[in-house]
Amino acid sequence: MIIELPTKKGNPNTNPQLDFQQLVIVGANGSGKTRLGSNIETKYNKLVHRISAQKSLTFPTVVSPTSKKIAETQFLYGIHVDTWNDETHLNEKTNNRWGRNISTHLLNDFDKLLVLLHTEEYEESLNYKEGRINKPITKLDTVHSIWEQVLPHRKLLKRAGIIETYPTGQAANVYNASQMSDGERVIFYLIGEVVCSPKNSIVIIDEPEMHLHKSLVKKLFDLIENERPDCAFIYLTHDIDFAFTRQNATKIWAKTYEGNNIWDYEILADATPIPEQLYLEILGSRKPVLFLEGDNSSIDYQLYGQVYPNHTIKPLGSCDKVIHSVKSFNEQTAFHQIQSYGIIDRDRRQNDDIDRLNDKNIWVLDVAEAENLLLIEEIVKAVSNHMGKNPVETFNQVKQNLLDFFNIQIESQILLHFKELLKREMIKATYFEEKTVANVMTEINTNFGNIDKQKIFDEIKLEFDGIVQNQDYNAMLRVFNLKNALIPNSKICELTDVKNKFGYLKLVITLLKKNDATSLSISNAIEQRIKKNAI
Repeated sequence: MIIELPTKKGNPNTNPQLDFQQLVIVGANGSGKTRLGSNIETKYNKLVHRISAQKSLTFPTVVSPTSKKIAETQFLYGIHVDTWNDETHLNEKTNNRWGRNISTHLLNDFDKLLVLLHTEEYEESLNYKEGRINKPITKLDTVHSIWEQVLPHRKLLKRAGIIETYPTGQAANVYNASQMSDGERVIFYLIGEVVCSPKNSIVIIDEPEMHLHKSLVKKLFDLIENERPDCAFIYLTHDIDFAFTRQNATKIWAKTYEGNNIWDYEILADATPIPEQLYLEILGSRKPVLFLEGDNSSIDYQLYGQVYPNHTIKPLGSCDKVIHSVKSFNEQTAFHQIQSYGIIDRDRRQNDDIDRLNDKNIWVLDVAEAENLLLIEEIVKAVSNHMGKNPVETFNQVKQNLLDFFNIQIESQILLHFKELLKREMIKATYFEEKTVANVMTEINTNFGNIDKQKIFDEIKLEFDGIVQNQDYNAMLRVFNLKNALIPNSKICELTDVKNKFGYLKLVITLLKKNDATSLSISNAIEQRIKKNAI
């Protein structure tokens, strides 16, 4: 289907053409999606059947069939007048189907849908009985079949003018469909509306996910689209998960309605360098994005969500994904104008590496890993004070416990850092400039031979011995990598009467949420442990 889209903000404004079979227009509430759909309907009135987000789901207990022509006209246009032709009915569609308000009127056509379904069922049954056609599959049969595929735990029972339902395997417990749940009724309604849409039409569905459990959405609309391959579908949604279920659809990001039938929107490229779901989620938030390591349950995600409330926080799993996504997203700022950043653990990185990452909007922790943030002085003292303990005494004990533990682990920690630095030097040694194989081999051998392994080891040992000798707590947190070990060995939970590590993290998050002097102090302390500006 080829259509000309509504006017797109720009210099100059444009009306791009789009060839599509499925189109998803996604945007935040208030971004003008419904008005945009109404604009498309008005422009292509003969082709469009639009299903409003504002609709009555009152399922009639009983309906009576009428003539098929009357039923179809009432369903499509909201009214039937014997003296009107199709053109007049179409011209009066806004007044009758949409109550003179095409964007905000409460659509109330469930009864008209049921009348059409039962009328067509009755007429096709008569045609079959009279021998005019072979045994038909009616529109009501199709609705029945798809509904039960989506809801296999329920069955439908068709009677004259009545639809009933019952739990699968419990036919004795039948009841009128008017008593079905909102979800069951909206599934019936959506299937029926699409099945009854005219041939080769554009079906616009506003908020298709409404009242539906996420587990049912993909299956429902896959079946609906498969049933009507002649139709093109336009979905208007703010739900990123729904947008992601339409994998082969063209996606449009609706930003704002500018007035005077002009919208600020973008047609998203098919080949974005970051995952489509992530891309849509970030665009929909309109806030700067902060990519993190870990997942939605990780310590850094929970902490940074409080420290950076004006950012979209998105965990990606690995450090490499964070770096790649920041790079990819920032390469397209001319398109979306949303800035992105990343935060990654220090993980034995040296200052030159941190500087290079900062230049690319990658922030690096000034502690070895996110868990170490929970042991910085300001947080330890805040928790201690909240629990009615002496903050200075508690911190001094935590500090001594961790420095003693670091001294025990110092040899293995030196080796970990030595291994990392040696690996990086070896990678650098593989870079060559020569152009012949023989010369390359010579160059690489020279590069490897120039790696002063003893010097690297000695410098690390000197640094670590200095931390112990100077009792440098902050430096210890900066280099001490031993996941899940520091909090237990700090004895912070025992010293503050907190049950365990998870209770301690929960308490820190609670303090951050208080929006008081304590939360500000903790937030500032965390920010100071994040290197951002290559200094």
